[in-house]
Amino acid sequence: MSKHWPRGMLLGVSLTLLLVGIGAARGLGRPEITTPPKPPTAVEGLFVTTEDNENNSGTGTADGDMGYTDPGYTCTDELEAPVEFNIMVREEVCSDGVLSLQGFNWEGGDAYLNGHLLGTTPDLFDGEWVLVEFDVPMALLDRGSNLVEILFDEWACAVIAWGTLAIEPCAVEEEFVPEPGSILLLGSGLAGLAGYATLRWRTRE
Repeated sequence: MSKHWPRGMLLGVSLTLLLVGIGAARGLGRPEITTPPKPPTAVEGLFVTTEDNENNSGTGTADGDMGYTDPGYTCTDELEAPVEFNIMVREEVCSDGVLSLQGFNWEGGDAYLNGHLLGTTPDLFDGEWVLVEFDVPMALLDRGSNLVEILFDEWACAVIAWGTLAIEPCAVEEEFVPEPGSILLLGSGLAGLAGYATLRWRTRE
């Protein structure tokens, strides 16, 4: 007695096998991840994130889709995708900025900051670490947490080690303090005027 599989079940099994096969083939073709370039040191006007600190639900918990210490591939069809993390800006924002992303084997996608599209990531497949930069208008920057998201193209993968935000420090207006010599000259001038006024007053008498 032969057993007949429903068409829908056969289609589902075939599709699953196809996806698994594509994923396996893509995995075999990925270059081995090399040691990422060292991130810059955070200084005034430069803010750095080297560890995952966000997830798809926005609860502030790491989900393992980026990081400098143990970087790994994140692909479009994985639960961790898209890549997301926060960069904390601990100063007032008074200028436009630059977002820098250190990625390995970029396979294309879009980069967002605080929900706004900044541009497209490269499509290189070169097995090298490449620093990608995007100009960021001041209006998109916040003092505090700034959410970075990288949405890869269909069937694409990449490794993200770290990200930075660079802004110009706010200009500080210097309080004018007159030099002692200037004060002395001013005092001498006032004394001279007072003496002249006194002499004129006596002359009139």
